[in-house]
Amino acid sequence: MELDQFRKDLIETVKAIAASESTFTESAFIEHTARLLADAEEVADFEPCYYRGTGSRNRAIRVDGYCEDDIDGTLSLVLSDFRGTDEVPSLTATEATAHFSRLRTFFEDSIAGKLHSSIEESTPGYALSSLIHSRGDSISKLSLILVTDTLLSSRIKDLPADRISGIHADFHIWDIARFHRVHESKLGREEIEVDFTEFHSDGLPCLIAHIDSDQYRSFLCVLPGTVLADIYEKYGSRLLEQNVRSFLTVRGGVNKGIRNTILNEPGMFFAYNNGITTTAVDVTTSEDASGRLRIVGAKHLQIVNGGQTTASLALAKKKDKAKLDNIFVQMKLSVIEPERAPKIIPNISRFANSQNKVSDADFFANHQFHWRMEEISRRIWAPAVGGAQHETKWFYERARGQYLNEQTLLTPAERQRFLRQHPRDQVMTKTDIAKFDNSWRLLPHKVSLGAQKNFREFADYIGKEWDKKNEVFNEEYFRRLIAKAIIFRHTERIVSRQNWYQGGWRAQTVTYTIAKFSHLIDKEGRGRTTDLRAIWNRQGLSSEMEGQLESIARDVYQVISTPDSGFQNIGEWCKKESCWKRVQEINVRLAKGMFAELVMHEEEKAILSEARTQQKVDNRITAQSAVVNLGQEYWQGLAEWAHSKSVVTAEDNKLLRLACSMPRKIPNSLQSEFLLTLKERFEGDGFPKQE
Repeated sequence: MELDQFRKDLIETVKAIAASESTFTESAFIEHTARLLADAEEVADFEPCYYRGTGSRNRAIRVDGYCEDDIDGTLSLVLSDFRGTDEVPSLTATEATAHFSRLRTFFEDSIAGKLHSSIEESTPGYALSSLIHSRGDSISKLSLILVTDTLLSSRIKDLPADRISGIHADFHIWDIARFHRVHESKLGREEIEVDFTEFHSDGLPCLIAHIDSDQYRSFLCVLPGTVLADIYEKYGSRLLEQNVRSFLTVRGGVNKGIRNTILNEPGMFFAYNNGITTTAVDVTTSEDASGRLRIVGAKHLQIVNGGQTTASLALAKKKDKAKLDNIFVQMKLSVIEPERAPKIIPNISRFANSQNKVSDADFFANHQFHWRMEEISRRIWAPAVGGAQHETKWFYERARGQYLNEQTLLTPAERQRFLRQHPRDQVMTKTDIAKFDNSWRLLPHKVSLGAQKNFREFADYIGKEWDKKNEVFNEEYFRRLIAKAIIFRHTERIVSRQNWYQGGWRAQTVTYTIAKFSHLIDKEGRGRTTDLRAIWNRQGLSSEMEGQLESIARDVYQVISTPDSGFQNIGEWCKKESCWKRVQEINVRLAKGMFAELVMHEEEKAILSEARTQQKVDNRITAQSAVVNLGQEYWQGLAEWAHSKSVVTAEDNKLLRLACSMPRKIPNSLQSEFLLTLKERFEGDGFPKQE
């Protein structure tokens, strides 16, 4: 996709978000680009924080959002410059400097304690300013980010780092070209290119560890502890593969055993520590004067195991002033071609972490649940509404960029038809459905933790339910999920248009409102539950339901904007279960007109039971099709491998012989399910994975 078309799509998406959520286009731009930054792994749990004002020495201050990195201590402050024009404007050096000056002043005045005392306590600006002031000592690095739909002037060559209030600060401009480059990247993120000579003059001595493999190259190295700590200090948690980052964010803190060895027995570190496992999509090597091979550079270096080792070394060096001269770390580096990277790197991460306490939720991004939701979303038509003469679909984006990628090769006419069938405001991502579902499951305090942490909570729940009965995730589940999406997005619009809403905390107000609504139905529904199928059929809410949500939202906003004693920051208050308990205590009654919007539990159970039965049938048909499509040659190869490893039982052998006899004999649907279970088991034992 060309840059101009990419920008046009971005602007149209922003307009669609603004219209669907009844918000300003600039707010929608921040929301959308924050999601793109998260996809690019530049930020994690972004918090919108719209503030404009005047700081010390009468300087303008401005901020649109922020993100805290729990792992490396980086605070990211984000500011937007959205033009929305047909032509692509240029961003000059003068404009960029002015934007960063506003962010800089906000941070300086906040950390000095000059700002939050003059801001209204109920505003996000106050919450962020007081957060910076209270956590100043724990901020290890500052990242100032400007997001814009303009094109960076060619005169801006680089943005040198600086120190702001004694803290190292980097400056990043994400212009439309940079967003476009990441979109076009096979990895869907901006590549990290590490020059090892910057940290170790001659690069890293290494041994070649790959033998007759055309799938990857592998090297073994020993890194000085100072080198690993310095690399991490420069690149931060961007070095950590997504699953590892999720794991470390949840655990938090530094491994006490690792820290103790660093401080008290540095000479034993190599013996005690398992080292790190890394991947890259390319490496540059050279030979020194004596002919020894050295790695001098790595493109998109990722640590897939050993994140705690790395973070602990960096923190001990920074906080404890530890000397790392006698510490060395073994490193295994596997080089995977970019085309293979999206599939192979998560598997390396999974297997490398198999002996650590990393839950399956950390690897849920590639779960079969997403494949099924994607398949259903491409097949199920939503009813036409509002006088429209055509039905539409809700597009589930299983992998980043799918929605735009599916339009890339279409003609203009085909593209218009695609957009009519898949409206921009009916696109859902993984983190979207996590907040829809967890709000409904009475977990608003989890949703308020941020997109990534909430997704992990959702992943843990879905993973367990899938293992129990995956047939519950069927067409009816999808329709109900869309109904929850409709309720969520309508509630966003309801909150935005209220006189009592002064801006800020909309996301928290919405999730708590929906959770309270769901709780109210459970408590006062008299054996009934919300008729989600009716919402799907209507593709909207009744006036009675909108009125009920509006009433709840007003009371919810009052609770979350007046925290219990001990909570100065509303955002932090909303993350606590005590906030949810306060909201549950709100005295609100179910409106009489709402009973017509409910359905008896028995009727609901019958619908769900029928859907599960149909999904069981679909599963067996899908399994039989998958076995046949893999082909006789595949199953013969699997059987030979399994026999060579002596991992087959007599019953396994019967099934494999049947699969190897295709097409003369075809396994039935039940046999096919067992064969796919065998396939999965043997892949776990080392047989090459094939989709």
